[in-house]
Amino acid sequence: MVIVLGILSLISMCACILILASLAISLHEKKSEIDNKYDPFSHLFEVYNEK
Repeated sequence: MVIVLGILSLISMCACILILASLAISLHEKKSEIDNKYDPFSHLFEVYNEK
């Protein structure tokens, strides 16, 4: 039972991390469309050098 509970908690932690990361990426994309000021964290999101 403890093993099943550990696996379920691991799956839920991974899901939470993915959800929070997708929210941060979507907010950054919306922000960059609105304003083109210098963003100190923009190099973290520029994977393919699209700019």
